[in-house]
Amino acid sequence: MTSDQQPGRQICLAIDTALNACSLALAICPEEGTEPVLIEKSILMDRGHAEALMTQLEALMQEAEVDYSDLTCLAVTVGPGSFTGLRVGLATARAFALALKIPLVGLSTLQALEVTARELGQDGVICAAIDARRGQIYCQIFGLDHESKPKAASLEEVMQDLSSMKDVSLIGSASELIRQVQDEPQNNEAGEPSLLPQVPDMAVVAKWALKQPKTDISPSPLYLRAPDAKPQVGKAIARA
Repeated sequence: MTSDQQPGRQICLAIDTALNACSLALAICPEEGTEPVLIEKSILMDRGHAEALMTQLEALMQEAEVDYSDLTCLAVTVGPGSFTGLRVGLATARAFALALKIPLVGLSTLQALEVTARELGQDGVICAAIDARRGQIYCQIFGLDHESKPKAASLEEVMQDLSSMKDVSLIGSASELIRQVQDEPQNNEAGEPSLLPQVPDMAVVAKWALKQPKTDISPSPLYLRAPDAKPQVGKAIARA
């Protein structure tokens, strides 16, 4: 690849390894005021993000025929999600931002889902919900008059939050689970929610990031609960 940087051209690389996929995308805007060209690569996976990320990234850059030096900004999801996965993407994005001296935009996986839903034409209330396992859901409700903060909650708590809302659009890996409970006869008063994709569209996120204010603040990971893996205490390693 050769660098062919042009005045006014903006290129954003977006990275998501926090969920059950390794998703990368480029938004290439030839000049100010034009609609960006979007190129995306995504592989579904529960683990192995660190091994897949750079291979996928090289393939994406070659397909787009751009060099790393052509990038003008980066975007990365910071969680909640896989503890190992989100750190892989965040560390990679931070390293590129530092080496290339370009801004890095961080957003939560829940906000990335909301950005995806808005691009699909949803302009009302959106519930971004991710299956956090262990009987919990990472969720955040967007489009309310008051600010809703991201949280880890039980299905019952999420249903309670949604009980008085109508015409709610669901997006994320826990959306089908919520829909199943919503469809039960005793829960029909709130109205049937519409279902959207289960994972963020990182091409849409890259396009969104091009328009965001840029700062020098490095994004931090968003953890909504303690890690699943616990260190062993009081156990010694046998030595030969």
